[in-house]
Amino acid sequence: MPAQPSLSSLMISFLRPAARDSAEPPELESHLAEILDTAQTEWPDLALPKDIFLRYLAERLPEQGSLLDALRALHVADLYLACACAQGLPAAHVALESRFLPKVDAAVSRVTGLGDAVAEVRQHLRERLLSSEDGKPPRIISYQGTGPLVAWLRAAAVRTALNSRRSARRRAHAEEEALAEGPMAGGDLELDYLRQRHRADFQAALAEALAALPTRERTVLRLHFVEGLSLERIGAMYQTHKSTVSRWLARAREEVLTDVRRRLAERLQLSSEELQSLIRAVRSQIDASISSLLPRSE
Repeated sequence: MPAQPSLSSLMISFLRPAARDSAEPPELESHLAEILDTAQTEWPDLALPKDIFLRYLAERLPEQGSLLDALRALHVADLYLACACAQGLPAAHVALESRFLPKVDAAVSRVTGLGDAVAEVRQHLRERLLSSEDGKPPRIISYQGTGPLVAWLRAAAVRTALNSRRSARRRAHAEEEALAEGPMAGGDLELDYLRQRHRADFQAALAEALAALPTRERTVLRLHFVEGLSLERIGAMYQTHKSTVSRWLARAREEVLTDVRRRLAERLQLSSEELQSLIRAVRSQIDASISSLLPRSE
């Protein structure tokens, strides 16, 4: 049976060529053993192969300067957890969720306020950090270990919250501009007239219909239309298939449209034909209007 390679030889083989000249094999072996012992003591439930972790470390080391000094500067236990998360180990995801993500809530609340918005930002952050998207690795690999993982997560959570707020404002502004436009050339003049005349009534009825939805349906609409999450990502959050999420969305939209029709019938003195024409006029705007009316927190 061939002898197992030493820790230092593994590490040096993973280094970029320009960094190998600074390797110090005599001290490197004992220091790498200490690093592994520290990380495995902190995370005993993570069955992470040592060669995978050493490669992960090597990819985050500078090409110049002392290798030992660079290793001593890293938060190795935090990097060990990040590496295990990037490998998709369920125990690592659980550890990140239970020991780190709750610590970002206070920072996020200063951006979003208290309530559901904090939990939504945390969920969005979790998805971005731990899920592969379009063939790209999970974004947890962006953590380089030069500072504590909890501080890096707080900064990432705040950026996520700020980006979500800016996206919501841009969508709302675009919707306002679209609704403010006059009739389109060549369009149906009757529909344009109804759309413009009853724009405020439609917005009010839609806001009331959205508020009356059950929590899950309203949340799924918000995740898809306001935050832009795909069916796959929403399905992962609810531990169900994307086809189920698609049915939820379709049912929620129909419930909203039915409720809007009922509220407009009660609010406006229109004939049956005029009401049907109004619903036909605003039906194409329903998704954009949902994006602007659904709040980020309730």
